[in-house]
Amino acid sequence: MTLDPTGADVATTAAVVVLLFAVMYAVAGSPLGRLIGVRPEYPFLFNPTGVRAISVVVAYPALLVAVWGLTYGLVAPHVQTTALPSQAGFAAAGGVLVLTAARFARFVTFLIGGRTAVEGELSPDEIIPADAVGDDVDLAHALEAARRGEWQQAAALLGATGDADVRYERLWILAQESVHDSQWVEEWFAARPDEATVHAVRAELALQRAWAARGAAYADQTGEQQLRAFSTGLDQAERLANRAIELAPADPAPWATLVQMARGQQVPQEEFERRTQELFERSPHHVQGSLAVLQTLCEKWMGSTDAMFGVARELAAEAPDGSAVCLLPAMAHVEHHLHLESGRGGPAAAARHMTSGATRTELRECVTRWMRGPEGTPMPGARLFGHNIAAYAFWLADDPDGARPHLEAIGRSLNEFPWEYSGEPGEVLGVARRWAGLPVVAPPTAALPRS
Repeated sequence: MTLDPTGADVATTAAVVVLLFAVMYAVAGSPLGRLIGVRPEYPFLFNPTGVRAISVVVAYPALLVAVWGLTYGLVAPHVQTTALPSQAGFAAAGGVLVLTAARFARFVTFLIGGRTAVEGELSPDEIIPADAVGDDVDLAHALEAARRGEWQQAAALLGATGDADVRYERLWILAQESVHDSQWVEEWFAARPDEATVHAVRAELALQRAWAARGAAYADQTGEQQLRAFSTGLDQAERLANRAIELAPADPAPWATLVQMARGQQVPQEEFERRTQELFERSPHHVQGSLAVLQTLCEKWMGSTDAMFGVARELAAEAPDGSAVCLLPAMAHVEHHLHLESGRGGPAAAARHMTSGATRTELRECVTRWMRGPEGTPMPGARLFGHNIAAYAFWLADDPDGARPHLEAIGRSLNEFPWEYSGEPGEVLGVARRWAGLPVVAPPTAALPRS
């Protein structure tokens, strides 16, 4: 096969440009990229998202030029004029443009703005606020009283809640909603300083305040003052949790808090295993404790991708049908998606992982187990949390049929986690509902008491 030199030169030069920017795309989220100054906290032109977008925007027209050059080079040796090879080159490049332009535009939009940008923005009145309380009317009443400075209702609710997962979920939400105003907790402590539950609440509150002081960024993007406040808060939370354990040795809640804080403290493996064992001895399939184990063993903290998937599948296999622990493999896929998205492969690699047949199959299998509890429904513990996890995972997997029932079950009971991984939680949920063919804003539902 003979190529005209002019066409060959054009095609070769354009191909080199494509290759160069393909390398830039690959390097953007890698350790090498960080070494040469491509970091998430930098301005758009110097962060992984910007470098990837620029690489694609430059490489795409270079690819069209390469197609033109190759076509010109193939046609020119067989004709006497330059007009026909040139026209053939433009026709070939134009054909590629017609076939790929829409997909290219969608991909660039996806790179820069994520799934929410691709699916289209929402109006402000279509974005609902987070509501971790959901349909738990008893918890809602206790929170209302707490905001008035009355601790008795929250104390009674936690004391009367028998299910360990429901109790810890309520304790966690009470603490979360009190990060900026915990007067009711301190009044409870003043009235009953030897009550174990108030120490468990104070421990969880200290833990959440520590995380609030630290922020959600990676350690190398977090200020020294923030890290000091984080460490101090974790130390306080550990002391309070240990006091709660002294007062109520059989209570799993403070052990769950200790497991939650382990990754922040970067405790030795032996200490992490001790805390986990103590928790599971008291509550063998503790949902939030199990999730904390997964988080601790993921790539960004104290483990690896293999360790994370290993523990997720092991704990899920041991859990009874209906337990939200069955969803741990789904959560592992979500975490792996986040890892891939911020890594060398970028959003495209993350999307390929989530939409693969193996991932979709595992998502459906673990969600099916969770849905078939003893009464044909999920167990009460972390039920709304589970629907949020399932809906988000299916959304990432581009599986609307899988996501739809969970989006309907969520209604307006939006958990910030894990939707916050993809942007403003309320907006992401609304976009996911529209993608699944549901009204962007779900109709309000009545709250129900829980056991």
